[in-house]
Amino acid sequence: MDLLTTLSVLAFLGIIFLACRWRLQRPRELGEVSLVPYTGIMIICVVAFLALAAHAISLLTGKPLPAQGMGF
Repeated sequence: MDLLTTLSVLAFLGIIFLACRWRLQRPRELGEVSLVPYTGIMIICVVAFLALAAHAISLLTGKPLPAQGMGF
């Protein structure tokens, strides 16, 4: 994945995260349950954002990030 695509996906994930945060902060009536798990979507966005940020850093510096083994 090239740098432009990586930055585009990072921006998209940021927009999705902010939209979920906005939906969570809206007042709801007592007893109303959300049908969309916004907190889970936010967690997925954060994990993907961190992985793509590491990928963008490796693209910008030209050095691949060192692999972290499982200790086997």
